Amino acid sequence: MFELLNETLFEKHMAEYLAGSKMYNQRTPKDFNIQKLVDSDMLLQFLREQPIWQKLINQGFADEQDALNIVIETINTKINRGESLLSLLKNGFMLQGRRIRLAAFKPEMTLDDDADHLYQKNIFSVVRQMKYSTLGFDKENELDLCILLNGLPIITLELKNEATGQTVVNAMHQYQTNRHPQNRMLRTCLVHFAMDNNRVMMTTKLAGNNTQFLPFNKETVNPQVEGDYPTCYMWKEVLQADSLLNLIQHFIKRITPKKGEPFYIFPRYHQLRCVRNIISDVREKGVGQTYLVQHSAGSGKTKSMSWLAFQLANLQNADNTPVFDSVIMITDRIVLDRNIADEIKGMEEVAGTVKDIRKGSRNLAKALAEGGHRIIISTEQKFSFALPKLKEAAGSHFAVIIDEAHTAFGKQASHDVRQVLTDKSELRETVEEFGIESREAENNMQDQMLAELQAARSINSGHISYFAFTATPKSQTFALYGRNGKAFDTYSMKQAIEEGFILDVLKNYTTFQTMFELVSKVDLPEDTPEYEKQNALRLMMQYVNQHPYVINYKANMMVDYFMQHSAQKMKGQAKAIVVTSSRANAILFHQAITRRLKEKYNGEVKALVAFSGEVEINGNKYTEEKINGFGIKDNGIAVEFKQPNQRFLVVADKFQTGFDQPLLHTMFVDRKLGGVQCIQTLSRLNRCHPDKQDTLIIDFVNKHEDIKAAFEDYYDATWLQGNYNPSNIYEYKNDIERRKLFTQSDVDKVVTLLLCGDEQQIVGIPSILGQLVNEYVKPLPEEEQELIRKEVNRYIRQYGLLAQLMKFLDPDLERFYMFCKLYYKYLPYTKETLPLDILEKIDLDKYRIQLAEQGCITLEGEGGKLTPPSTASISGGEKEFDNLDHLIHMINEPYEGFLNENDQIILELLRQLRNDPNVKQAFSAENSHSSLLKMVEKEFNKKVATQLGKYINLKKLLNSNQAFNEEFLNMLVTFLGQSFHTGKVLEYNEELLKDVMFEKLEDTFSELCGHGYRELEEVLDCLFAILKTHTVKNLDGLNTMIPNQLNKFYRGENEPVDLKVIFGALLPKYEAFLRKLYYLKEGELFVSTKGTDGWVAIVKTFHEIDNLYYNHGKNPKLNTFETYYKCISKWRNENVHLAPELPDAEVAPAIHMVVSMYIYAVMVSITDLEMAGCELDNSGVTAPDVCPSTPIIPYKMTTMADLGRDDSKDQKVADHPIDKMNEAEKMDLLKRSILKAQSYTPLFTKKRHWISIYKMAAHKNIIIDGDYAHFVQRIGMMDLKNMPSGLSENYLSRMNKGVFADDLSEWTSIGLSGIKLSEFTDIKETAEKFGKIIIRKSKCSRVSK
Repeated sequence: MFELLNETLFEKHMAEYLAGSKMYNQRTPKDFNIQKLVDSDMLLQFLREQPIWQKLINQGFADEQDALNIVIETINTKINRGESLLSLLKNGFMLQGRRIRLAAFKPEMTLDDDADHLYQKNIFSVVRQMKYSTLGFDKENELDLCILLNGLPIITLELKNEATGQTVVNAMHQYQTNRHPQNRMLRTCLVHFAMDNNRVMMTTKLAGNNTQFLPFNKETVNPQVEGDYPTCYMWKEVLQADSLLNLIQHFIKRITPKKGEPFYIFPRYHQLRCVRNIISDVREKGVGQTYLVQHSAGSGKTKSMSWLAFQLANLQNADNTPVFDSVIMITDRIVLDRNIADEIKGMEEVAGTVKDIRKGSRNLAKALAEGGHRIIISTEQKFSFALPKLKEAAGSHFAVIIDEAHTAFGKQASHDVRQVLTDKSELRETVEEFGIESREAENNMQDQMLAELQAARSINSGHISYFAFTATPKSQTFALYGRNGKAFDTYSMKQAIEEGFILDVLKNYTTFQTMFELVSKVDLPEDTPEYEKQNALRLMMQYVNQHPYVINYKANMMVDYFMQHSAQKMKGQAKAIVVTSSRANAILFHQAITRRLKEKYNGEVKALVAFSGEVEINGNKYTEEKINGFGIKDNGIAVEFKQPNQRFLVVADKFQTGFDQPLLHTMFVDRKLGGVQCIQTLSRLNRCHPDKQDTLIIDFVNKHEDIKAAFEDYYDATWLQGNYNPSNIYEYKNDIERRKLFTQSDVDKVVTLLLCGDEQQIVGIPSILGQLVNEYVKPLPEEEQELIRKEVNRYIRQYGLLAQLMKFLDPDLERFYMFCKLYYKYLPYTKETLPLDILEKIDLDKYRIQLAEQGCITLEGEGGKLTPPSTASISGGEKEFDNLDHLIHMINEPYEGFLNENDQIILELLRQLRNDPNVKQAFSAENSHSSLLKMVEKEFNKKVATQLGKYINLKKLLNSNQAFNEEFLNMLVTFLGQSFHTGKVLEYNEELLKDVMFEKLEDTFSELCGHGYRELEEVLDCLFAILKTHTVKNLDGLNTMIPNQLNKFYRGENEPVDLKVIFGALLPKYEAFLRKLYYLKEGELFVSTKGTDGWVAIVKTFHEIDNLYYNHGKNPKLNTFETYYKCISKWRNENVHLAPELPDAEVAPAIHMVVSMYIYAVMVSITDLEMAGCELDNSGVTAPDVCPSTPIIPYKMTTMADLGRDDSKDQKVADHPIDKMNEAEKMDLLKRSILKAQSYTPLFTKKRHWISIYKMAAHKNIIIDGDYAHFVQRIGMMDLKNMPSGLSENYLSRMNKGVFADDLSEWTSIGLSGIKLSEFTDIKETAEKFGKIIIRKSKCSRVSK
């Protein structure tokens, strides 16, 4: 019948139900004062229930109304000053020494009758057609419903009825377009709901058209309810008084980000349901249960865990003791950027509640021992450090929350945790309860010890509860933490996608098929050696995948596709991730992608790479930091990837789980994916963003059907079909025992020695195990040895899992496990020798990538059934061998008939070009890319002409397709460039280069560095920062050329001809380098006067360089540089900008002179650069943007020369003046400006400089002149170091008079009183300089916005 109801009846039905509920009444809009944000009658009614209310009235008020007015005024004042309504409701406020409470919450202690009485006196009011505005475009507008708590507005609702053609979409649109986002009441409320009969959406912050709503539904389509609306759970459950008070007390949080305005977080329905149901179950069943939560990737698991952690930490027993002594959150160290600690710290309300010990020393034991830390965040690895000391904490009750439960809690790690957190007496009780039978009387004590160890493995511990969260539970996860094979709470990928909370990453999935043909380099004799087939084929595939041609081919496809199709998505913010098959491939792809970005897209877009450890390729060692730059490793990569110019991230087994970057739009997959790894990896794209409409995956390896099969199990509900049988461990034990490799006596002997604790006896174990292996294992065939290793390893792994599920004790199984763990380490392991000589005998002859499938991968949504692994015995087959000719045929066979000569990669032509002396010389001289293109095209055409019959189809294709011809020649140049530089020059590494340069140049600069000039390390850092800085096109060519030449000279093995090339490159560019320095200092191009030699003119602007000419030995410290400068001038003048021909022996010393003068120029310019507002760091020289007058300059930089100009005459920059900044932005600007001022010693060193800072901050509208307390308080919150002492309200009040009271431009020394003229001048000059710094920093803020 309800489909016939209109919106008004829907509203009436809901309001009447609530009005008849516990603690509710119904009020009218007239009862609510919009200006004062209160229904004063309801507030007064609640205040009267507090014993202090009457005492407060008697204490200092005329009457009750007078006291009520002050309370209402105080509430409004606090809200106006930025305090949240949430804080006022939870904490109340002090008034004349009495705490006024605005709400009362259910007491944690069951015996607190007074608190319970006040809780029952809360008053919720439902108001229909609530007027909320008296100003603005929505003046006199009405809200369908508003919920008040003790007279204060907390929730608004807009209702629509589908029967009238209006839906929840219309309700959201109403909030976005017809509700002023700055309205005082709407900003004060905690949450806003948009509803219709069937769906609910919510938001905590109105922002006009940018308002983001989140779904708040029980299911994708809320189930029908007989006799009521499908959304009736809102008024029957969520909006009930107990529920709302619980939400306010435990769920709604106000988060203050580092940047931007504070905001509320409110749980989505599945988060609220999950946490409440868990807490309810814990209350009912107590400690010792397991809970598996399967919530889709991107569904807010971190927040759910944080809410759960705080509520578990506060949970009380009936006797008012804590249910859990500590809540321990376990995260996986390899999951980067989870930032669960940041999330939970942001919710912390009582300092010290949360302790994050994921980093640092071995301090888990310390954290538990200290007490007071109710929530401890750790990694599973930390437990191994804490084992000895944690025994002191055992016996308590613990809640263990596990993040990414499918990976984060290994079998041994979980045993370690349980053993650590279990009291010895509890283990003994467990052993006594189960009872054990010993084989022999003398084994009783050892069996008791082993049984206790075994009991500690059981997950059915009575004093630890486990709360496991994952989007992709494995069968083992269900076995350990599930209940009857099911999750305790599920929020499926299907629901998350259908609700629009995450994106469907399978909607736009393109796969490419790779085809190739290998050939033999040499004629194979009939008696060619045979190779083990499996390893040989794997090696040949690896050869194809790492072939430079293949890497470049795919990398070019990736870059071009992204730049042409994806780069402009999300308003030009879209980013891409490249998933590779190995660490080496990640590095090779990163190099190829970076190269393509530089050559075709000017290098404006950057790429990062992520992999673990150190990788060696062609003799060069690589780490993340060496490639990405100093400090950009591990989580630093995630931080750097947020930068707008960082658009590509290349990964190898990193950032494929737990990495949230909403701007990720495109993924390129170049590795085999399956199972959980497939879902976790592809789900990196599913995070929503206001500008993100779709995603794109391009896959070079997998097929549509493979991806579909992996996703089906986790699309809807997932469960475990069948059970793990702990008794299977006996079968695995028997498989080992029947080989008769050792006796029971051997097992007993080893375990006895191990448990005795006597180090002198333990050292005898290796000889026992070694003898057993030598006598019984090593004589067996290698295949048999390998089977033994697999069987022993299987027992170790399976026992680690099944022992957690055992409901019985058998010390012999634990004894056998301890023996096998040691025995396994001594078993022979024959590392397979890969047939690497194959790589010398094969070549890639043809290669093609073609489109295979494109479009949406549709999932059925029938749910996934997981099964325990098979218990079948391990088998081993004989290895197959074959000769190379057959292996090549086997690997080529799938693509026979598909490839032709157009797919040939012209290996022979490449070899000929690579050996051509003209080509070699052109690349060695580092000619421009365009010059190299012309030269390679000429030589290529010559060679094709002599072999036209072989390459006629290729030649026709090149002649008929100009675009392909250009692309082909570019690839040739790239390939030849790589081959010429491989092995000759070490990979460019700035940090290593600077180290070598320091060693080589230290003596030359020893009398200058640190003696009136900066240290050499700082000067070298500045040199390379300058060479990373974009200024103008004709000067930025130095940025790549100079570092490369320095790298060759200082780190390469150079022949005389190489040195001459380096000298010929560096000498002529010295003048251009000085011009670049000049531009950075002055903010404009250097222009010499007519008739003046440009070299002489530019040197004249650098007085300390120019003075070298006139030194004539007067300053001995400068004699060396006088000689260097005169040599450079002589060479330059004699050879008209070119380097002279010097004897071989003189070239290296000449390069040293030139490099020294580059460094000298930087050394004498650093202070000028800093005073020009330039900030020097590893990423380059940063200065605020400016628009130089010279029209040919494409880049814009600001220097001190521009600070006095009228900005209105410049070209327009994004307008964001200081008076439009919010309070947080203004304070951030002030802090950054003060820090910059500190760096200009002695600009800001004396107490009187505080008045300079204060007056200029007031002059620039950062603070209000006269509000001294606010300024002093804000400075105190900035945690500034090494500041002048003496800042106080009194000091500022005393100084801010007379000559300082007016506008800065009107300051005059006339009428000075109590202050010296020199002091006045210093204050004024400091204020002027500080004003310039504020201008520069505010422009930085504009640019960043």
